[in-house]
Amino acid sequence: VDVEEVDPRGRTPLHLATTLGHLECARVLLRHGADVAKENRSGWTVLQEAVSTQDLELVQLALRYRDYQRAIKRLAGIPVLLEKLRKAQDFYVEMKWEFTSWVPLVSKICPSDTYKVWKCGQNLRVDTTLLGFDHMTWQRGNHSFIFRGQDTSAVFMEVDHNRQVVYSETLALAAHDQETILAAMQPTEEQVMGRLMAPVVATHLDMRNIAFERNKTGILGWRSEKTEVVNGYEAKVYGASNVELITRTRTEHLSEQHKGKTKGGKTPLQSFLGIAEQHVGPNNG
Repeated sequence: VDVEEVDPRGRTPLHLATTLGHLECARVLLRHGADVAKENRSGWTVLQEAVSTQDLELVQLALRYRDYQRAIKRLAGIPVLLEKLRKAQDFYVEMKWEFTSWVPLVSKICPSDTYKVWKCGQNLRVDTTLLGFDHMTWQRGNHSFIFRGQDTSAVFMEVDHNRQVVYSETLALAAHDQETILAAMQPTEEQVMGRLMAPVVATHLDMRNIAFERNKTGILGWRSEKTEVVNGYEAKVYGASNVELITRTRTEHLSEQHKGKTKGGKTPLQSFLGIAEQHVGPNNG
């Protein structure tokens, strides 16, 4: 039986069981490998559908299997990644990127950064200075992300140079059965309630109408195609347009009190950039 077969609305059996609130059906499907991250035709995952049912046990079950499946997929790819790193040539590269806007003052709050990337053997390091966005200001810092490959495992480290703190995680498949790993990933009641008391939000980039155009430079009718020298190479400069960041929100599982708190919750950056937002009701989710 194909547990990922979809119905006319793009729903897998797990999606359907979750939407209808059939806890035991969902449990059986998950034990047989049904994908929690699969999206239906409307773009909602199994976990997001579980939250909309307001069923605490169902949300807890979906959260636990989502974390389990994420961990297994990530760790299963470590040997392949190590082999590719071993074969790839060592290098150092700087990647500069920035967002701009024709709207006055907006460009000043748009993000930009220069990534510095080192690769040596099975080791990889990325340096960045852009940490996040808070109160109309992009938060800057000095962070390094380091991947250190070993024979059959790897160590991932996040280094905060300003605070002189290192966060480290060992990536390796443990020799335990499924139930043992799942037991270790049991979400707390606070995590589940946090999901049930917050709106369900899905964000995606709509690039159906994306267009690329060579950037030009010059004044008074004299225009030429813009180029930049990157690491000793002359590179053409292109601009991308017609890309939309769409945020869709569902609130049917919230009380009227909590729905009121979510209104006007668009971030300052979303307001400035005119990000499309769709509020979805229970009948068209």
